[in-house]
Amino acid sequence: MDAKVQQLDVNELQRRLGAWEKQYGMTSAECEQRYFSGELGDSQEMLRWVHDYHAYKALLKHQKSAQAVGA
Repeated sequence: MDAKVQQLDVNELQRRLGAWEKQYGMTSAECEQRYFSGELGDSQEMLRWVHDYHAYKALLKHQKSAQAVGA
């Protein structure tokens, strides 16, 4: 994946995660933990937030791996 496209995706995910965090008053990591422990129910909104957070973490991991290989 092109580095510029990855950065755009990361920036968009950061923006969306920030909006979720502001709306619900918790971090994305806290949401993930509480979602999987069953505290937040299974609404579409919570599922989208957790999905965005997982996508964000995967992109960051991919970027770090690409940087390590290119270093």
